[in-house]
Amino acid sequence: MIELKKVCSLTQEAAKFISSWRRQNKLPQTDTTETPRLLNQEKNGVILFTWDDATEHSKGSIVTHVGLYDPAVQKHQLIWTYSQRVNIVSCSINQARSLLAFTTFRKDSSSAKKKDVYTAFIAEIQVAITRVFSLNLERSYFLKVQFLYSSQISDKECHMIVMLHRESIGLYRIPLGRVGDKGVVMRDQPSTEQLTKKFYWCQWDITNQRLYYVHYQRYGKADSQQIQPFISSVQFYDEAKHDNVLDIPINFPFPQLRASPRQHYMPYPFHHGIPDMFLNMVVLTQTNGTFCVCYQLLTETPYGERTRSSSRSRKSPAHVTPSPSSLNLALSSENEEEVMEISYYICMVHHAKILHGRVSGIPFSAKHRLHFSWHSDYLMVILPGHFVHLLNVGLEFEPCHHILLHDKTLRLNSIVNQMPVTPEGSTPSPVLRQNSEEEVTVSVLSRTTEYLSHLSNTCLHAIQKDSPTDLYLFEYTRGDVWKVAVNTDTLVNIFSESTMQTTRAALLHYALLRTRDFWLIKRLFEMISNDIASAEVPGLMAEFLAGTTYSSMRRQVDRECLRLLPFTVTDTFRSQCDKSWDGVMQARVTFSALRSVKIGTRTAQDRQRHGNVGDDMWDTLRRHLQWMQINDCTRRFSNSVIHKANHQLENGFWAKSGIKDQSTSIAKTFLNTFNTRINSSRTDSPSPASMIDGSKRVRPDTVLGLAPPFLQSSLTTGVSDSIMALTKDLLSNHLNRHMRKESKSKAQSVAKEYVYCQLQQSRQLCHLLWNLRGPLLPYTDLDFLPNLLDPCTEDEYELFQLFERYYLACQDHVFPLLQGFSSYFTTLGARSLNKSLFFQYIDRGVLRLTGDFMAQVLGDLPDDSDNVTFKQQLISRLPVDLAEECYRQWNHPICQKYLAKKQVTQLLTGGVYTGASDKTMDVAQDQSVPSQTRGADNISVSSTHDSMFFSPLVSFLQLLEKLDVAQRLKSDGKVPFQRSPLDVHFLEDVALHHTRTETNYDLSTVNF
Repeated sequence: MIELKKVCSLTQEAAKFISSWRRQNKLPQTDTTETPRLLNQEKNGVILFTWDDATEHSKGSIVTHVGLYDPAVQKHQLIWTYSQRVNIVSCSINQARSLLAFTTFRKDSSSAKKKDVYTAFIAEIQVAITRVFSLNLERSYFLKVQFLYSSQISDKECHMIVMLHRESIGLYRIPLGRVGDKGVVMRDQPSTEQLTKKFYWCQWDITNQRLYYVHYQRYGKADSQQIQPFISSVQFYDEAKHDNVLDIPINFPFPQLRASPRQHYMPYPFHHGIPDMFLNMVVLTQTNGTFCVCYQLLTETPYGERTRSSSRSRKSPAHVTPSPSSLNLALSSENEEEVMEISYYICMVHHAKILHGRVSGIPFSAKHRLHFSWHSDYLMVILPGHFVHLLNVGLEFEPCHHILLHDKTLRLNSIVNQMPVTPEGSTPSPVLRQNSEEEVTVSVLSRTTEYLSHLSNTCLHAIQKDSPTDLYLFEYTRGDVWKVAVNTDTLVNIFSESTMQTTRAALLHYALLRTRDFWLIKRLFEMISNDIASAEVPGLMAEFLAGTTYSSMRRQVDRECLRLLPFTVTDTFRSQCDKSWDGVMQARVTFSALRSVKIGTRTAQDRQRHGNVGDDMWDTLRRHLQWMQINDCTRRFSNSVIHKANHQLENGFWAKSGIKDQSTSIAKTFLNTFNTRINSSRTDSPSPASMIDGSKRVRPDTVLGLAPPFLQSSLTTGVSDSIMALTKDLLSNHLNRHMRKESKSKAQSVAKEYVYCQLQQSRQLCHLLWNLRGPLLPYTDLDFLPNLLDPCTEDEYELFQLFERYYLACQDHVFPLLQGFSSYFTTLGARSLNKSLFFQYIDRGVLRLTGDFMAQVLGDLPDDSDNVTFKQQLISRLPVDLAEECYRQWNHPICQKYLAKKQVTQLLTGGVYTGASDKTMDVAQDQSVPSQTRGADNISVSSTHDSMFFSPLVSFLQLLEKLDVAQRLKSDGKVPFQRSPLDVHFLEDVALHHTRTETNYDLSTVNF
């Protein structure tokens, strides 16, 4: 999934420049020229590097050169040549490129122990005769220099930070003066200001001009004082104005760094802090207020003691004193039993939580160093060749759906290249061609990336002109620059091969909310449809509904509303693990609380003290922490609230009139669709232009194509209508409780839009599922509903199973269903299931007898004995008024017998026929002759049948007509439209048919 694309090799490009520079200056070839060493990258993207070489003025002696590479113009240049050969370990150039600060390292030969010495200098590099000034700083601990950058270049003063490890951090204000047209020099001694005293770790954020450092504070009473490590932050502005903005206690295991005569620094290029060999720590931030402190618990201490591991091997490698060459990644032993556990901590200040990750089964080596960097708003933890963790820890979402990928848990033989095993300390085989101009791409989990173990935690920026905002990883053993990319083909393979449900759900969540690539989403659902019976399928569909609804709302509402809307159906701040194919635990992620966060209360405008300045990252972070403290555990709208309210509605806690109105609405919907379908041809499908709700613009589905006929209507089921209204009311109340007073006016419109997005995403998921199997069916382009007599195919049965999981997901998470889906779903059930199982689905409410489906049943199935029984069983499950409407349209002798018997029973018992609606009454009246227009004394059935009549029946019908007239006169016109209209012709036909078909007697022998 995560791949590294080789962009360039900064070391090789610098070496090419040096070779060209030597040819231009006609320098003789020599073996003493060293490979260029990369030192630093400034805020504007320029890269400083150094090399040792002879010059035409040095008379053959080797001196140190400093070069500059500007990625914006892709040009190298020599900016300064020192008069002697020194080992530069830290370097920085000011914004005007007039001063160069650098730190040299040497061994003190006069000392018996050959003590390390770090010395700081400043060189004037813009004048003809350069001068070098010493800062009078010589220390045995690392010394780093760094110039500050402002919004505008100043030729009067520049500012520099000097970091003396374990001693202090100082701010230098350097006055400048102009000499000639272009020359700028130091015109006076710099003034100094102490920013902090003793510190143990620091990091300079070149992009945002921030300083982070770790220091210890004492707390408690005098007789029982304890020390606590804190990480603090200083924000710098123009003219070196600064403010202490943050103090965080370190609540994870942090080493007690005591003074030691041994030095443990490594010459890491582009390291924007103190390059401590035994401390892997980095601060990662984003402009939206995300603030993470990343820390790896290393397996070795500065005193040569190895930390205990829960997965220690039987045999430990011999301890070797660390050296720069020994830090190359190589397995400490070929014994596969020798494994270790790697632990890391992510302090999420914006969530006030600490994430603890533990990875086991890693081949033992004390040199494993993790790389931490951003990938979009995921925090990426990489150990090349072994694992990559994408942690969903951004400010917008509560932590969940972490993607934990390991080389041992994935069967990726097609994309993982095996790297030949090399002896301890030797250079790996050059699997990646070093001099190739082609773009090299490798998977992070492949064996070929093990030699990329030394990825710098300091990400480069502005390396390529076409994508200046991207971040690039630097591998400092070879000088290569790598860009992180996502291979969607590999993502689909991982989704298919992974056995962990949490990993599959996390990958789908990533595709839904990060990539928004619907082609990728469709491919993932193709994998899901290959195992429809899996218990995780409804959950993945629910994740689609929640994720796509949130994504749709993200484009329409502001951040304040978004943080109140659900984005997933999974519990947040929940532990997560990853296991191998044989069930062995590979990784585990847990959470704990961050006890306190001390953040400055002044706004950005107050801190910068000038102009109309907008909010910065610290303002956003402070407001977010305050909002979290006020709205703890009740922030996002939950579906459980809707379930609870709906349960109260069903149990009568709400107005009963609402239930009655709902039943009436369902009956009207049934009758409207039933009468529409019964009077039209089965092949006529609704027009898309006329059926889609015109109040909203629906974006064309370029991936799925035109929706099938049953999804082209925007009508929803009666139950869904009530659920949507309930959701809108509850969400509106939730927004009013948690939004600011000035924003509450838009709560109703946001709730209305959210419910509409729910409906659209429910329709989209249904369309996606139909697209997986529907195009394989023979009736997709013609029929609204399939013919019930056509044979059922395997694809149709799988489509029914997919729709069943879709129905469950919508029911569990309160999403609306389209009316056309209910009809199509029931039709698929009738075609796919045996009849007993089909009736169980109906009785449990999964399948609904809609008007469209009943019209299809009455129109498609012939009236043989089995189908008559089937129709009767279906109609008997409908309410009485809807069943009688189906009986009238069926026109079967059984139906006529029932209706005639009911009319006679009403008249003889004095009952009142209670129809379901006026529509039912109108239909019945159209089919009969209004008997109330006839007089009671001149009724003559024989008038309509000439001279053919059956005397006993005629006498009985005359009696019924008299009773009907008497009851209507007695009612005095109070309820004339609720009484059954008497149709004597209908009763006569039914009686004669019954006598002829169901009587075994020879009526010709009967004496009447």
